[in-house]
Amino acid sequence: MGQLYDAKVKLEKIIEQKKLDGAETKGKLSLKSGLLFALIRPDTPDDAAKLGRLRTAVRKMLNVEI
Repeated sequence: MGQLYDAKVKLEKIIEQKKLDGAETKGKLSLKSGLLFALIRPDTPDDAAKLGRLRTAVRKMLNVEI
């Protein structure tokens, strides 16, 4: 598994812990980061730029680090 997939799993846990609407939160994060979460799978190749955009979006929206 790559870093992008690990970040997706962490994000899903955070969404669950904070009792947020998963579809709405992932949709907003997808728009901010330019990544479609449904397409991130365990075999998705890592991309430092995408991972950086995702981390930035999560930090700004949810005020947490992944």
